Amino acid sequence: MKYLIRSVKYFFYFMILCVLFVTIVYYATEHKDGVTLQMLFTEGGSIYKMLAMFAAFAAIYPAVGFQKKEIYVSNFKENKREVIALFLNANYQIKEETDTTIVFSIKNPLIRAFRMCEDEITVDFSGNPVIIDGLRKDVLRFSRGIEYIYRKEA
Repeated sequence: MKYLIRSVKYFFYFMILCVLFVTIVYYATEHKDGVTLQMLFTEGGSIYKMLAMFAAFAAIYPAVGFQKKEIYVSNFKENKREVIALFLNANYQIKEETDTTIVFSIKNPLIRAFRMCEDEITVDFSGNPVIIDGLRKDVLRFSRGIEYIYRKEA
């Protein structure tokens, strides 16, 4: 269900970006030959081709853009404060915390809006390995930070 919601969000996100870019380009250029903005989207069914492309990207992006990563650590609870500090220093806040998981989200509302509120990083330390789940680039960045904390201690 989460995958489907992300796909729908990204479909509309890609559509809005495309319309915004085409509109900016249209109004930023001269039109000597009578080309209208409506003509850009009606020739040869281009609007349907663009919608199909957006649907394909939106269907694929959640699988490519999000991941779960396993980190093997000796005892997560010993360095839990340092891990939380790592996220807090990166402008994240604790959204939810249980005995075995911590969910972080970005503090900045503008960045959250650009990421369509898909900015949550979940750290599940119920066992070994610790599992980090979220946006791929953030998961990789924070997993390296956590691994560095544990290597520094060894």
